[in-house]
Parts: sequence; C-alpha cells; structure tokens
Amino acid sequence: MFTRYMGITPQSQAYLFTFALALNLIGMMITDMWLPMVVGAIVMTGLCAESWIRVQHIIPMRKELLKIRKQLDDSVVK
Repeated sequence: MFTRYMGITPQSQAYLFTFALALNLIGMMITDMWLPMVVGAIVMTGLCAESWIRVQHIIPMRKELLKIRKQLDDSVVK
C-alpha cells in the first residue's frame, strides 16, 4: 500500500503510526485547522491499519510459508 521505511522494525512503525494518529486526533479536537488535520487523520489511519495488519498477519504468514517450504524441500530431497 505505502512505501515502507526499512530503518525501523515493523512493530516500531506500528507504534509510531498509532501514536501519530492519536496526536492528530487530539490536534483535531483542540485546533481550528480542520482540513489539514482531517487529511492527516485519513493518511495516518491508512498507515496505522496497514502497519498493524502487516505486523499481526502478513509477517507471521510469511514465516510460516518459509517454514513449510523448507519442510517440503527437506522431504523432497530425502
């Protein structure tokens, strides 16, 4: 969905995006800058959802697929 910054772990990205979304929502409550804040909240919601889905589902699924692929390769070789 979005380009991933590879300098920090996916778990840290998820926490960072969640914190940024919370700050954005607080900013929406206390300021009159609605249009930039709404746009920022929409973007941060997308980033936050994508990062948590990646951490909770996609990364464990890839690890499981690699493990299954290794088991298949080991069983074919023997």
